[in-house]
Amino acid sequence: MQNEELEEKVNIMEELIQGFAGRISVMETSVAELLKSFLEQYRGTLETITAQIEIANRRYDDQEIQQHIDELKDVVATVPKVIRVKNSHHLGAWSKNLVIGLVVCFIITAGSFGTALYFYHQNDRLNREAYNFWLVRALYREVAKTINTKLAEDPKGFIDMAEKAMSKQQAVIAAEAVAAQAEKDQKEAKQKLEKVKANK
Repeated sequence: MQNEELEEKVNIMEELIQGFAGRISVMETSVAELLKSFLEQYRGTLETITAQIEIANRRYDDQEIQQHIDELKDVVATVPKVIRVKNSHHLGAWSKNLVIGLVVCFIITAGSFGTALYFYHQNDRLNREAYNFWLVRALYREVAKTINTKLAEDPKGFIDMAEKAMSKQQAVIAAEAVAAQAEKDQKEAKQKLEKVKANK
């Protein structure tokens, strides 16, 4: 019984080996044909590439190409390895003069504007004084004659006397304003005191 089983197994193995052998022989023939066709195609491709290379070599002159290569090598040899870059202001050499000019223009403009404002206010003050003097001259003719006479005799002394009188008058006006404010404060304090007494 064991012999029969062994014989069956051996027969099965022989059949498998024969099947593999058939397949291997088919593969050997097909691979050989495939390699043969691939080599023919590869040979054809190589022949076309070599033909194109020969055409390109005939089209371009080797000496001319070598001349261009030599010229390029000469240019590369003359270029320095370190190229220095100049760091400078983008406005150039005249930028210092430009800044100075702008500052001077600004100072002149500011000075002119300030002077114009001063003269404008001074003109307003002089116009007010001239209007006051015109009123005095129109309304009080005797006083105006006296002023003109004294002004003609001693202009500097009369102007000093007038300035003293004006400063005295301004001091009196300021003192009266302070006294009026003090009187007003005193009245308010008295009213508050009366209210407090009335509430008790």
